[in-house]
Amino acid sequence: MHTKNIVFVLNEYNGHGGAQRVASILADDFISDGHNVAILSINEQKGEPSYFSNQIPVKVVHKNGYRAPMPKEISSNLKAFRFKRVKDELKRRFSLNKKQKEIQKFFDSYGNQEVYVIVIQVWGMQWLQPLLYRPNIKIIGQSHESYIASKNSHRYKRVLKYYRQVSKFLLLTDKDAEHFAEQGFSNVGVMYNPSPFQQRTTPDQLYGNKTVVSMGRLVEDKGFDVLIEAFAKASVEMPGWKLHIYGDGPAKKSLQSLIDALEMHDRVVLKGQTKGVVNALANSSFFVLSSKAEGLPMSLIEAQSCGLPCISTDCAPGIREIVDEYENGFITPVGDIPLISRHIMRLAKDPALFKEFSQDAFENSKKFERNVIKNQWYKLFDELGGLPNDGK
Repeated sequence: MHTKNIVFVLNEYNGHGGAQRVASILADDFISDGHNVAILSINEQKGEPSYFSNQIPVKVVHKNGYRAPMPKEISSNLKAFRFKRVKDELKRRFSLNKKQKEIQKFFDSYGNQEVYVIVIQVWGMQWLQPLLYRPNIKIIGQSHESYIASKNSHRYKRVLKYYRQVSKFLLLTDKDAEHFAEQGFSNVGVMYNPSPFQQRTTPDQLYGNKTVVSMGRLVEDKGFDVLIEAFAKASVEMPGWKLHIYGDGPAKKSLQSLIDALEMHDRVVLKGQTKGVVNALANSSFFVLSSKAEGLPMSLIEAQSCGLPCISTDCAPGIREIVDEYENGFITPVGDIPLISRHIMRLAKDPALFKEFSQDAFENSKKFERNVIKNQWYKLFDELGGLPNDGK
């Protein structure tokens, strides 16, 4: 295999979201196969550590934390005598132009060699736009959220504007790809997120942990209040079982108040952030995702990679590409406390069903195994590549 040049484009290389984690797993795998990997980061978080290896060169476009405002129309603002708005827009255009040239210079260093540019979040595309017309640069755009979540966000206009023009636009599920194809996109494809690990723990061991687990940022959209209420309801029938929630965020105080109000402080524990995800999962029994909206949740993929059965709300098309209902988990409507509660009870009280689900969950997780996903990326590079004389 020829050595490939691969550049990841991120909003912030040292952010701690799922997108950064996925990109860092891929970057490590590409490097260990001998490819050249670099990062182009639009901003950075001051003093924050990064998931990426120190050997990967990082170019930060805006070291001062500049956030580009939305474009504004000049002539209508001039007519309305909004001179400050016009001045700000001219300043934005000047800064964008200056930084676009800087980025073109960064890519000039590759000469005529082929470069695969993986744009993790669409925001970075405004700085990359002039590169769309270079034959040696293959831009692959990604969306790490569902079509519905994207359509309901301010990102959607950018997706429509920029991702139609890239070499490939990758979605997390077939359903999401279909939705964009219906919008006239002729370049869609599907790429799953890789699981960073696979650890087999026997179903008996997992069941013996008597612990329901969940992970994620403590924000309203994750629905942890629903999970806490569902567990409290089921707990009467499940003596000795606990619920552990890993993560931090603004909802921590209100969730703790809910736990106290339900008198569940001895059975429901907010465990805070953890760097030992594998360990936390291996010491649990089954996983519950109670979110209102997701893309292709890494937390479910990671749980299955440790053999944990999963209960999930039907909060995105990606859920059904991870959880096979009645084979390795259960799927419930969003916010359905009684049903989530019944499913929790069912898994806790039926060791034979638990064992069956656990074995199937681990087998199912193999399609997200990092080697499998890495090889799918190589296949995509080969499909997009092919300059005259291989660009060398």
